[in-house]
Amino acid sequence: MMRTPIIAVTGIAVVLWATAGLWFAPGFLGSPGGEVWGHAWVQWWHAAALPGWPGGTDLVIGGEPWPVIDPLPTAFSAVLGRMMGAEVGYNAWVVFSIALAFVGGAIAARRYDGDPLVGGLVLACAPAFIGSLSSGLTEDGAVGLAAIGLSGIGRGGRGTVLSTGLCLGLLPWCGPVLAWGVGLAAIFLGAVAIWRDRDCWRAVMGCGALALLLTCPVLWLHADRLMGEGHHIGSVAAGTERLWRLNPVFGADLLSLVTPGPADPGGALVRTHPGYLGLGVLLLALCCGWNRWWWVAGLGIALAPGAVLRFAGESTGISNPAVSLATWLPFGELHNHYGRMLILAAVGLGVLAARGARRLGPWAVVLVVLDLGLLAPLPYPLATADARPDAVMRQLHTLPDGPVLPIPIAGPGVHPQRALADQIHHGRPLLIAPNHPGLHGPVRRAPAGPWLAGLAMPNGPMAPSELGPLPGVSLLLVNEPYVGVIEAIAGSPDLRGVYRSVWVIEQEGK
Repeated sequence: MMRTPIIAVTGIAVVLWATAGLWFAPGFLGSPGGEVWGHAWVQWWHAAALPGWPGGTDLVIGGEPWPVIDPLPTAFSAVLGRMMGAEVGYNAWVVFSIALAFVGGAIAARRYDGDPLVGGLVLACAPAFIGSLSSGLTEDGAVGLAAIGLSGIGRGGRGTVLSTGLCLGLLPWCGPVLAWGVGLAAIFLGAVAIWRDRDCWRAVMGCGALALLLTCPVLWLHADRLMGEGHHIGSVAAGTERLWRLNPVFGADLLSLVTPGPADPGGALVRTHPGYLGLGVLLLALCCGWNRWWWVAGLGIALAPGAVLRFAGESTGISNPAVSLATWLPFGELHNHYGRMLILAAVGLGVLAARGARRLGPWAVVLVVLDLGLLAPLPYPLATADARPDAVMRQLHTLPDGPVLPIPIAGPGVHPQRALADQIHHGRPLLIAPNHPGLHGPVRRAPAGPWLAGLAMPNGPMAPSELGPLPGVSLLLVNEPYVGVIEAIAGSPDLRGVYRSVWVIEQEGK
């Protein structure tokens, strides 16, 4: 019991360490190359609609319908964002996620006679978890609920059954990918619990029934997506994956699982899914010996490489039998990136390492801190995505009403979601389709349309002599370093900022 204050202080220290970047670079917690912008944007227009809950938005092309993938985190951040601003709302969920992961890992470790300090550290500092937060995947922030729920399976007591079922049942409301993997792990742990103690079947079935009851409404909300409608799988280019340690393709590279040391994405606009499990963590887990939690860790690790095994960035051409089997399960074929199952593996490894730490003693904590603090590909503190607006963002209301076209709209180094964060500040409709980057509709067919569409592309079309009409466009919002290019054919901007400038586009017939 005397260690409880130490555990609490350590948890607070982890949160402060993870978010220390905000002291030096305010913004959204996460990498500017990930999906931070889009998730914060969804939370913003939900916040504006409170107490309503819109099914989509007309502020972009193709925004209706727009069912959110993570209703619970979105509601959490929207409420706080409505009161204190979008950045505060978004960051509050990230902070809560880290704290919840530490608490969940500590609770799971303590329930299985492990060191709660090690359990909390391993889960809250797991590279896969940090990578998801860095990528802006707010739906993975509920991994602490997974740890609490899985560790309660098969344990008696009405309170434990209720809390276990509640935690597992809330996971789908936070995001379906993690919930799917945790559901498989829960079936394994439930079967093992009943096999070892036939009398616990009521507790297992009770928490399972509650979890299923809570899950049914969210299945209905995501019915179209779960049936594959509007679901995007994408494709992987042939050849070597340069960022194999961060795994931007569909699964974790085999070598990335055991390769320590920082990995720099180099400004690439990708989700980061580092595969590193932690050599020190694995050592502690092996000290534990055989335990049911190897089923959880093993399930996540087996699924993580994806459909085809890759090694050091190269495809081996060998199919992953675990994924081949998983695709026969409900929704198993809908995964965009099986590497996210390493977050599930971190839950299992956290308990195993915590049990192994009992044998190693106090040095186990030092080993985990050195391993995950110095050798992880993307260690804490989290990066920050600077969302501070140009002064022109606050002045767009002085210009004629109508949609805004941000330029450049696609190309190397152009983040397709960055303009959404600007919309948080100016609130004007955007002529972009977030799920389909590029120029759309009549604007692309305008005389200057092909040139604008390829403005940031290498070897794009030659510049026209004049900008000409742009149907449906009221304002042209141009980012540096392309302001000078537009100015050469369209004259001085109507609003000039440090990083962006704005031209009013006159419509034909006016």
